[in-house]
Amino acid sequence: MGMSTTYTRSPVRRYRLFLLSALAIGLLFLLGKAGEDANLEKTIKANTRKTRSYSLFRQGCIYYELLPTMREEWAEPLMDNFYRYLKNQCIYRSVFGII
Repeated sequence: MGMSTTYTRSPVRRYRLFLLSALAIGLLFLLGKAGEDANLEKTIKANTRKTRSYSLFRQGCIYYELLPTMREEWAEPLMDNFYRYLKNQCIYRSVFGII
């Protein structure tokens, strides 16, 4: 989960960090799935294969990085699909529902 070099004396703090890391990984996975459903994978692929070339997590990382400068006609369907997936996940509704 990318926390191999993280050190903390408090186990409670470590578990909270693991929870935040797991939630972030889940969000990036959902963003990758939303981009795939919006047919944006073709914009980041370097080849013409019909199968998926990046994992959904990796696609989510790429879309997250490109989002600030992404064209509006690509960003709008991405965010619409992401919102649709996010509201269907009960864990994210309970965690982020207050916001």
